[in-house]
Amino acid sequence: MIEFPEIPRSLRELNLSGTQIKEANLSLYSLNNLQKLKMSCSSIQKLQCNIIMFGSREIPIVDVSSPILMSKSIYRLEMDHCESLKLLSELPPYIQYLDAHGCTSLEKVSFTDKNSYQLDPLDDDVVDWFYMLFCNCFSLNQDSIDNIEANAILKIGCLAEKLRLTWEDAFGPIILFCCFPGNKISANKFEYQSMSSSLVLKIAPNESSGSRSLVFSICLVVDLTRCHHHESLKFICKYQLTTASGGGNEKFTSEWSSFIEDETEWKYMGDHLLILFREDMVKKDKDYEEASFEFYIENPKYNVEGEEIEEEYIKVEKCGVHVSYMDEEPSTTPQHKSPRHTE
Repeated sequence: MIEFPEIPRSLRELNLSGTQIKEANLSLYSLNNLQKLKMSCSSIQKLQCNIIMFGSREIPIVDVSSPILMSKSIYRLEMDHCESLKLLSELPPYIQYLDAHGCTSLEKVSFTDKNSYQLDPLDDDVVDWFYMLFCNCFSLNQDSIDNIEANAILKIGCLAEKLRLTWEDAFGPIILFCCFPGNKISANKFEYQSMSSSLVLKIAPNESSGSRSLVFSICLVVDLTRCHHHESLKFICKYQLTTASGGGNEKFTSEWSSFIEDETEWKYMGDHLLILFREDMVKKDKDYEEASFEFYIENPKYNVEGEEIEEEYIKVEKCGVHVSYMDEEPSTTPQHKSPRHTE
């Protein structure tokens, strides 16, 4: 197949993996109900589409050198191993599953303004997890990396707000997993950093009369080059919260899986950054004074018969933590403060 097919308005899923399509024009008429688009290992370079915002306003998009994918209804986009892909522009800010791993030519990634969307955290359509996979996308420029990081933080805020509003009724995991090449943790987005796999930080005192919650999001630098079975990796965070009154401490553990399902044989190459969050990284503040973190990666398939023996635990080279303070009043959202920290 070398030409993009006509899409029925009722179509919700479209699989064009492995096709030789290089140009496509998606009209608003055909794009409106599309929820899943899979173009893995394709030759796509150019995609034109019309954008719908707030369910009414249509904005035309002009030619670009590579795909532009934008629809409020699209929540799963699989573009992995598209080696000709150079640009992903104006992506929906709350797209749930975005897989571009192995797109080695991908240079530019941007997301549309979050204000273009009306988002109600209590809406049944608001998701409980986000995955953003840019593994081995070595050509990403710094602006794109900044955009990916900012979008991950935006999604964490969305998940934290949903958790606050459904605290007593939360069901199932609430997760963000984001991965892209690099070895530099943003100081603007993760204000507490360490050149090792552990970190200690001071928690700002609660100066308001109301109760609040602490929201932790983390960033790790890891080298997974020697790992052959990345799909089975477990990313583990153990952390401890200490009270200001000296009344003891509480210990917690959070865990993530890589979630990459890929029938092709591929490996991580070089350093990658991971941005991670889940529901047990939100804790009601009990006058905590200090938080300490330890990170490691478990490799369950380190000793597979017939393969080179790998390390059972993979070293975390650097780590960073971002703390938000979320008042428990309905009108508030996570607010950032900057207490001092120690390593």
